[in-house]
Amino acid sequence: MFNKLKKYSNVIIIVVAVAMVLTGVLYGVGSFGDSSAYAVATVNGADITSDQYYSALYNQLGSNYISRDQEFPFKYNVLNSIINTELLLQEADRMKIKSQITEEDLDDYIALLLENNQMTEEELEEQLKNSNSSLKEFRQQVRNVLDDNDRLAQVIERSYGDITITDEEIARQFEEVEIELIRKEKENEDAREEIEKARQRVESGEEFALVAEEMSDFHLVNPGRLKRDIYYLPNNLVETALTLEIGEISEILDEEDAYYLIKLVDKKLAVGEEYEAAREEIRNDLLARKQDEVFSNWFADLRNRSKIVINDPSLSGYEALVNGDYDTAIKDLKKALEAYQAPMLYVYLAEAYFGLEDNDKADKTMKEAIELNPEDWELHYFYAMLKAGTESSQEDIVALLDKASELAGDNITAHYQLFLAYSQLDEQEKAEIELEKIEEIQTMFMELQEALEANEAETDELTDIDENNEE
Repeated sequence: MFNKLKKYSNVIIIVVAVAMVLTGVLYGVGSFGDSSAYAVATVNGADITSDQYYSALYNQLGSNYISRDQEFPFKYNVLNSIINTELLLQEADRMKIKSQITEEDLDDYIALLLENNQMTEEELEEQLKNSNSSLKEFRQQVRNVLDDNDRLAQVIERSYGDITITDEEIARQFEEVEIELIRKEKENEDAREEIEKARQRVESGEEFALVAEEMSDFHLVNPGRLKRDIYYLPNNLVETALTLEIGEISEILDEEDAYYLIKLVDKKLAVGEEYEAAREEIRNDLLARKQDEVFSNWFADLRNRSKIVINDPSLSGYEALVNGDYDTAIKDLKKALEAYQAPMLYVYLAEAYFGLEDNDKADKTMKEAIELNPEDWELHYFYAMLKAGTESSQEDIVALLDKASELAGDNITAHYQLFLAYSQLDEQEKAEIELEKIEEIQTMFMELQEALEANEAETDELTDIDENNEE
C-alpha cells in the first residue's frame, strides 16, 4: 500500500509528513508559521500557506546543504510538488474518493515509525506531553497523512483507464539482434557509390568487419545487442536484421540519413524457455511505462485546466524564466528584488534580459549586482557564463573569470568550476593554473589535517603522562 506512489515522487509530494510530525516531537521542532502566515500560491482558489511551504522545505532539505545556485530551483520544485499534490487531492474530492485506510493500517504504520525511531509507545506519549500534545492528536495527524496518501494513489490508479499489454508487444520487446554494419552518410556525394563498393567487397569474400573498419563512417563496427527501441540508429535496421539468417548480409538499406549494409551476427527471438521466463517481467515493465505515459498526459491536461497562481515573485519569476517567458520573468524578478536583493535574482534577471537580446540591460543588471557584492566570486563567474552564450568578446569573458578566480580564495569547488569554464573556452593555460590551485589547496588541507592529528596525539600523550604521575 505505501509503495504505490514512489514512482510519482517527481510529480507529487508523497505525503509522508508523518516523519515530520515525529521529528517535531523528538527534536522540538515547532511550526514554521505564525499569525502572519500567508498564501505562497493558490490552486483553483485554494491557498498553499506559508506554513505548508516552509514545513515542506524543512522536510525535504533536512540538514543537507544546497549551493546558492540551487536555492531557487529547490524552492520552486518544492512548491511545485505541493501544488501538484493539491491538484490531485482536489481531483479526489471531485471524484468523491474516500480513503480505504483502516485502524489496523494506522496501527501498523505507527508501529513502524516507532521501530524506525527506536521508541516505545510510552516514550512517544511522554514526548508528546512535553510538546503539549497527546497520542490521540498524533494518531489523527498520522491518519490524515495516510488518508491523503491513499486517496492520491486511487486518483492515480483511475487516471490509467484500461491499459492492456499484448503478446505481440511482449515479443517485440524481448527480441534483439547483434549486427555488424557499414554506414555511408548521404551528405557525401559519393555515398551510394561507396556503399556499393563495400557490398561488392564483402560479396567477393572479404571479411565484413575489416571492410567496415576501413569504409564505414559510423564509430562502431559492432554496436552491440540492439532492440527495436534503439534511438541512435534507424529502427528499420533491427527489423531487417531479424529477417536475416545468422551470417547473412542484407541488401543496401536506403535510410533518411545514410545508406547501410548490415551483417547479422546473432539474434534472439521470442521463443523458448528464456522467453517464457522473461514474459511476466517484460509485461510488468511495459505496463509501468504505459501507466507513466498515460498519467503524465492526464496530469498535464489537469494542470492546463487549472488556475495556479504563485504569489512569491521570486518563484513566479524563476518559473517564467524556465518556461522562456522572459517578459513575465523580468517583471516578477524586478519586483522580487525590491524586497530581497539575493545575488541569484540578479543573475536570473540578467538571463531574462539576455533571452530578449537586451544585452545592455543584462550588463547593467550584473554590474549592479557586482557593485553591491564586489567580493562575490560567483557573480563574476555567472556573469561570464551568461556572456559566453552571447556574441560577447572572449577577452571580456576571460576577464570576468580571472576576477572570479582572484576572489575565490581557497574555495576548491570554485576553482574546479573555473577550470571547466576556461576549458570550454579553450583557455588551456588558464585551466591548468586552476588545476594547480586545486592541488595547492588540497595539499594545504592535508598538511593542516596532519598537523591537527599530530597535535591531538601530543595532547593525548601529555594526558597519559599526567594520569600516570597522579597514580
